[in-house]
Amino acid sequence: MTGFRQYFIYAAVLAVLFFAVRPEVRAGSVTHASHRAFYEISIGHIDQRSSIRDARGRMVTEWRRACEGWTTSQRLALSMAPSEGEPIDSEVTLTSFENADGREYVFDSETRIGGETVELVRGRAAREAPGKVGTATYEEPAGLSLDLPADTVFPVEHTLVLLDAAERGDRRAFNHYFDGSQPEISPLASNAMILGKPRDSADGKFAQFGDLTARRWWPVRLAMFNGRASRGGEEQPEFEMTQKLQDNGIVRSFEFDYGDFSLIASMVELEELDTPRCD
Repeated sequence: MTGFRQYFIYAAVLAVLFFAVRPEVRAGSVTHASHRAFYEISIGHIDQRSSIRDARGRMVTEWRRACEGWTTSQRLALSMAPSEGEPIDSEVTLTSFENADGREYVFDSETRIGGETVELVRGRAAREAPGKVGTATYEEPAGLSLDLPADTVFPVEHTLVLLDAAERGDRRAFNHYFDGSQPEISPLASNAMILGKPRDSADGKFAQFGDLTARRWWPVRLAMFNGRASRGGEEQPEFEMTQKLQDNGIVRSFEFDYGDFSLIASMVELEELDTPRCD
């Protein structure tokens, strides 16, 4: 079960990491859309040595603007069929709030495999301002706290950094990433590669959903490393993934690479969400 627990918890990170958009906020030429997206998950490549022979699932993500920041609600349901034995079902649920000034992030996430909770995290992270060191304090696991380096970004902030880098024509972006999950290796060290120039909205096989998807997009490759391990230059990433990231923060699709197999999430429905009127 240990290997499958790792797969599903990494999928939980993926659910946060690739759908963190900053609604209706502009940084330079970057604009982000508040939305609810529905994705179907299927198996990508499978090596002969893989212990997985199939996978199916769905994910719903909602990113909604609030006057003080952004609220998120996400659910991932996934069934993996091993080469031997019965399929293993998992479910990941997440709610979070990220303050507009970047000073506070509140998270609550649970990962269940076969009906058993394998990870439950709840707490908050705080700092004086973006670019300052901070601290994450957990209610669950009780008594746990983590130091956050000055370059740590929260989920919404992470996507903003990627889009700003892409708009400038940069090819790489480095930082530490924190969403509350996997405290034993957090904050994760993030290495993003922006693969070339922006593509036209019509490039690639992708269902169109009106104005929200009539946008430029970039392929982005992301490697996430254990942020608490010593650096010797030979570290292997905890996981890698590739996304098709639009200039409004919406992800068209992604591929999550486990090495001997991959998962692909394709958007099947997209809804734009209203933003509140704030004083």
